[in-house]
Order: sequence, then structure tokens, then C-alpha cells
Amino acid sequence: MDTAEKVDWAALNVHAAGRPARRLVAKAIAAAGGDRQPGVVLDLGAGAGADSLQFARRGWTVHAYDTDDTLAARLVENERMTGSVEFHHTDIAAVDAFPAAQIVYSTYTLGLLGPTALGETWAKLVAALPRGGVMAVDMFGVNDTWADRPDIATLPLEQIDAMFRGFHIIDRTVRDEDGRFLADKKHWHVITTLARKLG
Repeated sequence: MDTAEKVDWAALNVHAAGRPARRLVAKAIAAAGGDRQPGVVLDLGAGAGADSLQFARRGWTVHAYDTDDTLAARLVENERMTGSVEFHHTDIAAVDAFPAAQIVYSTYTLGLLGPTALGETWAKLVAALPRGGVMAVDMFGVNDTWADRPDIATLPLEQIDAMFRGFHIIDRTVRDEDGRFLADKKHWHVITTLARKLG
């Protein structure tokens, strides 16, 4: 993938290591029934691990996947957690089957797989969720700067909705604004969907 080859993900993740967890973590936990019976989370593209570690602090068992191993160096923090993080140093497109989980969570990552690998990986992620399981993920929309790149999946809303057939959409937010990626200007069009599997 061109994006992965050009970006120093290790440097980016080290820089991001101090950021707080996204609010989407708390929303996903609430949608999955809260902390009363914490279960398993798949965090795809875990990066520096802020979100994985927050899930674990709240008692969840996290399978964190990333091609960069920045998170691995932070797992000593597990000693202060009621949950745990198991780090998988791998390309998520190469995973044959994912563990069963109550939450599938991914921010700014799935689109980087490209259209073909995204479709194949999505089917495996849906299969990992039981009825009532929660999907909390970002997808790149058609207004994104990367929309003209064949190696990145940028999707119209209708296609995203089709991917969520068989789910009840609980919440959706859209980021459609100018910003930056590393040193470059970039227009971000990111569609975040929180949904519960129906069957």
C-alpha cells in the first residue's frame, strides 16, 4: 500500500502516544451494554494504543492489531488495568479469522486496506460479532483528498449503509473539513458509524 510505504507510522504513533482516548470508546462500550460484563474488543489499526488501553482500563480484553509495534512497548501499563491487551503485530488484511468479540473498533484504518481487502476483511469482522455485537468504525467518504487513489477505499454513504445491512445504526457522525496529515494539507471526509448487529 502506497500510504503505508510513504508514512513513518512508528514516528506518527510515538507522537500520538500521549493523546487521550477518543469519545467513541465510551460510546462503543455503552452500546455493548456498559462495563457490567466487559467482553472482547478487536481494535484494528491500534496505533499508539490510546483507545486499546482505555478499553483495558475499563475491564475489557483487547486484541489490538497494527503493523507498527509502538503499542507493544506500552503494555507494561497493563499492570494498572482490570482488563488486558494482546498485541498482534500484523497486517489485518492477512488475518484469516478474528476472535469472537463484542466490539469491533477501528479509526482511520479500514479504508487504508484498499477496496478489495476492505471487502474481504469486513466480512471476517462481521462474522466475529455475535448478535448484539457493536461495530464502531471510521470509513473515508468520497470528498476525502484520497478519493482519487485506487489503493485507498473511499466510499459513498450508500455503500457504507449497504455494508451495515443487518445492523441497527445507533449513531453516525461526519467529518468533512480541511485539515492536515503530517506536514501536508488534507481534506478529511470521515464517516464514523456506531451500530449494533441484529442477527
